[in-house]
Amino acid sequence: MSRVHDVNFFVKLAAAFAIMAVAWLLPDWRSSLPLALVTIALLAVFRVPGLRAYLKGASLLVLLVMASWIVNLTIQGESLADALGMSLSMAARLVTTTAVFFFVMETSTPGSILAASSAARLPPIATLVLSLTFGIIPMLRNDFERIANAQRARGMEIDDVSFVLRLRFALARGVPLLIEAVRLAHAISLSLSIYGFDLSRKRTTWREVGLLVDHRLPRTG
Repeated sequence: MSRVHDVNFFVKLAAAFAIMAVAWLLPDWRSSLPLALVTIALLAVFRVPGLRAYLKGASLLVLLVMASWIVNLTIQGESLADALGMSLSMAARLVTTTAVFFFVMETSTPGSILAASSAARLPPIATLVLSLTFGIIPMLRNDFERIANAQRARGMEIDDVSFVLRLRFALARGVPLLIEAVRLAHAISLSLSIYGFDLSRKRTTWREVGLLVDHRLPRTG
């Protein structure tokens, strides 16, 4: 894990919004596609966890977007070349958008989000929503992978099968994943109650928060 992962959460979030804005302002696929490729390359350079799984999802996203847009634009009378260019541009923008926010989610722990929010003196409800939103999604993704490993351990063949069967098995993981999400929500609410969480109370952090979030205790004396 590189030092880039410890950059302040709000700096990473602002950079993600800036890159997303640039991606959607670019005119066509000749400029949006290189930006998407550079963004993916940066994920590999920064060694973002779960990159292989993201690339699989991004590939599926590109195929679905391009197929639906090409069919739709062709029906509306656009030439095949124009439809291909528009669909490729849209797919590249979506890949760039998902890639930058994937980086934010995978490199921001709930603790670092809480630290940055406390240092920024955000309202407690905003701090709670940010930490839950960006902190729980990677946890649910890990649970999804654990359910898949459990399926493999029980002898279910989910790798070397057709796309339709793989999609069917992926949907079958939704029920245990939903149950796990409900259990997690209950555990979080119980923990908040036990520790006397109060939205009216100001929160502090022991971390040194600036451009980077230092996870070590500050020196005294």
